[in-house]
Amino acid sequence: MGALVGNVFVLLFALARANYDKELSEVKLYFFAPSLNQEQDVESFEPPPEIDLRRQLKVLIHGWNAERNHFSILPIRTAYLVQDAHNLLVADWAPVANLLYPTARDLVLPVSERIGSILRNFIERVGIDQSQVHIIGHSLGAHIAGNVGRSFGGKLPRVTALDPAGPLFEPDSPDAVGPDAAQFVDVIHTDGQTLGEDNVRGHADFYPNYGLSSQPGCETLDIVTLHGCSHLRATGFYAESIPLPNNFIACACSWEEISRMEDICLPDLRETSSRECVPMGEGLDPSARGTFYTRTSRVPPFGLGYYTMSGVSI
Repeated sequence: MGALVGNVFVLLFALARANYDKELSEVKLYFFAPSLNQEQDVESFEPPPEIDLRRQLKVLIHGWNAERNHFSILPIRTAYLVQDAHNLLVADWAPVANLLYPTARDLVLPVSERIGSILRNFIERVGIDQSQVHIIGHSLGAHIAGNVGRSFGGKLPRVTALDPAGPLFEPDSPDAVGPDAAQFVDVIHTDGQTLGEDNVRGHADFYPNYGLSSQPGCETLDIVTLHGCSHLRATGFYAESIPLPNNFIACACSWEEISRMEDICLPDLRETSSRECVPMGEGLDPSARGTFYTRTSRVPPFGLGYYTMSGVSI
């Protein structure tokens, strides 16, 4: 039975790719740097001497119905460029992302294959080691990020999934992001059971405000944006964590406790606690394991830092 399912999956993958060859051929990766006048298509880009190729390479992948300049991914891109401590690639798979959602979802694997191939050719050509690569994806792009990681045999150091898309994904979907995508996979859930999902997908899964909608401050906007506000909170949280790596202190909490929305999930951090507490986002140590909970503010800055308390949400 398993072999049959696998064969059907391969056949669907082949058919999906064949029907959308033109759109897939237009998927691109762009190099961004403060020293460059504009982004550069990496397939033809020759980094100038002022680009330090020894830096860690961040690769951002947007979600459905978006593109490289979309507001969903722009805060993260901007935060990295302002910090100017890493090299930055941004995927643009808009020709596929702008198709109907079921079609875009079916094309997750061929899009991942295309991005992975461009990335591999680029880093080999310019001399960047795989150990420098960190892939970050949002929504449907989170699952693509996972599959790009798998295209490197799961040997990349880190994949970060920001509110992985939920519709048309099952807990055992073979093309969903998972812990086999990289040596370390961290996930931030903000719209579970709606546009996102609440399945545990990584080595470390974070559930700010229990990972569900409406996220604080999104109560009205979720109605207007059809849950877009809560779905996008994951990118806002991550962007904020780049310049402020200790702004989101999350504490270990079992999945059962999180799903029951128990107050015990977040102890008062000013008192001795037996629960492991770690920074959610960019500053997370790859040794983190398990599921974690934190609270946030309703407005930026969203992080409450070390002053987060179990009974407080601003």
